[in-house]
Amino acid sequence: MYDFAKLLHLIAGIVWMGGMTFMLFALRPAAIASIEAQPRAVLMGQVWRRFYAWVLVAIAVLFATGTHLYTSTFRAARMATGQGSVPLGWNVMLVLGLAMMLVFGHIYFAGFKKYKRAIAGADWALAAKAGALMHTMTLLNFALGWLAILAVRLVR
Repeated sequence: MYDFAKLLHLIAGIVWMGGMTFMLFALRPAAIASIEAQPRAVLMGQVWRRFYAWVLVAIAVLFATGTHLYTSTFRAARMATGQGSVPLGWNVMLVLGLAMMLVFGHIYFAGFKKYKRAIAGADWALAAKAGALMHTMTLLNFALGWLAILAVRLVR
């Protein structure tokens, strides 16, 4: 069960991080370079709607599997040594992962909600402002994600 949880955790992380990589460095720049503002705003709204559904699933999987992996390791360490502990990098990853979930919550429940309302009302200026905030928050989450990956691999 532990190895399966680890695999699911890795897959969910790849979905989220890979999606952010694609959005930030391929789709958004190409859309800005080749599509006028209003059709681009509609396109990005449709893309985000689909991607965010995957991110919500990835977050649920990451939370469930991360909790399982963390508690299993803690219990195993306690049984082996009499003291429960996990590697420091895991604690750093936990904190960063929770921060990423909170940032995504802000992107989804505040920024994307505002973006969808702006598109529905043809308020292109508000859509651009909400999209810019979502972009900034996605950059933050992208950086936090890499820090979490580094922490679990480099901090012992």
